[in-house]
Amino acid sequence: MDQRDNRQLLRAVRAASRMRMTGAHWILLLTTDRASFGSRRSQRAQALYAVLEQVAAQHAVHSAASAPAMNTRS
Repeated sequence: MDQRDNRQLLRAVRAASRMRMTGAHWILLLTTDRASFGSRRSQRAQALYAVLEQVAAQHAVHSAASAPAMNTRS
């Protein structure tokens, strides 16, 4: 990850902490690999990544529940 990517990730994390997220922030946070958030020993990085995993899982459940049922009859 280069310096520009690091700055974008840091901006997205700060936006999340202020509860001022955009769609681009969400996409960046949810598609960034774990190693970019910090080392495996970093408790702060681990906590942030765990929250992102939870948000992604809840979003998937809500998306599936709100999707219209497909009619399989022809």
